[in-house]
Order: sequence, then structure tokens, then C-alpha cells
Amino acid sequence: MPKPWQPPTGRLSTKSRPFPEIVKDIRHCVWSVNRLRPEPSDQDKRFRFWNLGSGFFVAPNVFLTCHHVLNGSRNPHQAGDRYQIFQIPTFNNVKQSPQFAPVVGTDLHFFADRDAAILQLAWEPQPYVAVGYSDVFEGFEIGVAGYPLPKIVASPNGDQQLITFRVAKGVITSTTLQGLHPFLELPTIQLQTIEVNFLFVPGNSGGPIFDAETGRVLAYVHGFMDSPIVQRYSDTNQDNIAAGAPEKHIQAIHAVYSLGIKLDAIRNELDGFGAAL
Repeated sequence: MPKPWQPPTGRLSTKSRPFPEIVKDIRHCVWSVNRLRPEPSDQDKRFRFWNLGSGFFVAPNVFLTCHHVLNGSRNPHQAGDRYQIFQIPTFNNVKQSPQFAPVVGTDLHFFADRDAAILQLAWEPQPYVAVGYSDVFEGFEIGVAGYPLPKIVASPNGDQQLITFRVAKGVITSTTLQGLHPFLELPTIQLQTIEVNFLFVPGNSGGPIFDAETGRVLAYVHGFMDSPIVQRYSDTNQDNIAAGAPEKHIQAIHAVYSLGIKLDAIRNELDGFGAAL
């Protein structure tokens, strides 16, 4: 008789098992990343709050996310910023870290040329993923987990609740060596990327892309590319014309592919921080 499932307490197993069981484990390693910025800056009681993206533990106190999540050009990290990570380890059960104020170069490390950021948290050890650097090919089944379109609300007792953990499953559409040029962000060096044809939405960035059979994490979510493939003029609805719209409007069809960056891009850094194969 198989043993009843128990929440993970250390490095996740890489034993082959059904996808729902992998998700059940990996959700304990994946968190929503949130920023608290004092406003005004010279006090510590009032804060502006942002949901920034997702991330995951690669060692008991080492957390990986994207550079553009923590230090994007439109919303960069500032000295004095505080952060807090949230997750839903089980249905209707919220877990959150204490607030922490990392210092760049000490416990917050940026790798803009690979769109990566590593946080070292002085907190209780957390369950963490097994990482992998093996080759993957078109058709390989992967899963994605994170907190896209996150929402923080107050529960009846006044605690904060996070209500948007989401997963997806699909196959790798393409593997490509390329430099990435995200809108308004710094370009990357040439990176091994994977592409899927389902959409990563805002808030997925920084989350894990993992082997759908073993749970081993192979890449992290970067974002998506959107290319118009058909564009033509179409007749405008008469009601809209009557309201002042032009008689013709441009109708476009876009090809959208989501992109992940293989962990190979920051293998040396992950090895140095103790991430385990």
C-alpha cells in the first residue's frame, strides 16, 4: 500500500509520478513576489504594495526569479524596498514570509544579462525544487506553475489571502539559442531558450518550467513574444461609426509564443548557492 502523501520538507523528489502529484509537491516551492515601498520614504508605517511576479526556491533559503520582476526598468528596485512572498500550499490556506529588506550585492543578486535574480532569505528553510540542465527537445512535456494575475485580498479576520495559484501543461514547441530583447528592458546575452504555444501571462514571470513527469525544473519563465502574421482592414460596426469611429479599422491576427530561459544560463551561480541536481 502506498504511503499517504505528506507535504514536502526538503528537496523535491524526482521520481516519476502523475502530473497532479508533481503539482501538489511543487506548489510548496513556488511563491508570489510582492514589494512594499515606504511612502513617504522616511517612515516605516505606510507602504505602497505591488504584486511583481513569481519565483521558486532552489535551495532551502535561496530563491530564484527574473531580473525584470524585481528590477524592471518601469518599476526598478530601490534601496529601502521591502519584500514579502506569499503562497497557497493547500486550498484556502495562505502562507507568507516575514517582510525583508534585501541589499543588492549582499542578499539580493541581479543578473540582468540573463534576466535572473537570486534572493537569499534569512528565514526558516523551505521545500525546494530539484534543478536540471539536461537537453530538452521539441515535444517534451513540461509544466508551469506560478501566480499570474495575482490578487491580495483581506480575509474576514483581517489576514491577507492570495487567491490565484495556477498551473499549465504542454509541450515544448521549439528550442532556440537567441538573445532576448524585451520591451523597455535590457537585452540579454545569447541564451538557450524554450518556447511553448500557450500563453504565459503577467505574473508568471520568474516561475518554474519543469519536467511534467519528474518535476525537475529545467527553466524559468521569461515572458512571451507577439508577432502579427495577418493584418487587414475590416468594416466597423454601424453603432460604432455612429459614435464617431472610422468606417474601416485594422484587424490583426497575432502569433503568440511564450518563452523560458534554461537554467543552464545561471548554472554557475546556482551551483555556488547550493542548488541541487
